[in-house]
Amino acid sequence: TTRKIKVQFVATNNDGMTWSFGPDQAMLSVHPGEATTTSFFAANPERHAMVAQAIPSVSPARAAEFFHKTECFCFRQQALEAGQKIDMPLRFIVDQDLPEDVHTITLTYTLFDVTQRVAANN
Repeated sequence: TTRKIKVQFVATNNDGMTWSFGPDQAMLSVHPGEATTTSFFAANPERHAMVAQAIPSVSPARAAEFFHKTECFCFRQQALEAGQKIDMPLRFIVDQDLPEDVHTITLTYTLFDVTQRVAANN
């Protein structure tokens, strides 16, 4: 089909998270069934190493089961040294069975500082 879906990318920081964090592209137009790759950037402005965890959410909620992340920086924690910058790939497929009335999917990531939690487990 020639159907295209708009996928919007939103990045927010949880309270107390100081990193620069965001998508390289705010929106992509994708064909359902095709694998798409994009990326997000993160930078640690602090003078000490930090560990972050990104938590994703998809809206509308009923589109979530049709949005498949095959590679995502959210699958693992991101450790950055002081001043370090990183590009984090995201690879996804929008299922061809996505309901016809869904034209836009918004993928939001919230970035959490998990430095203390990681330190406590080591």
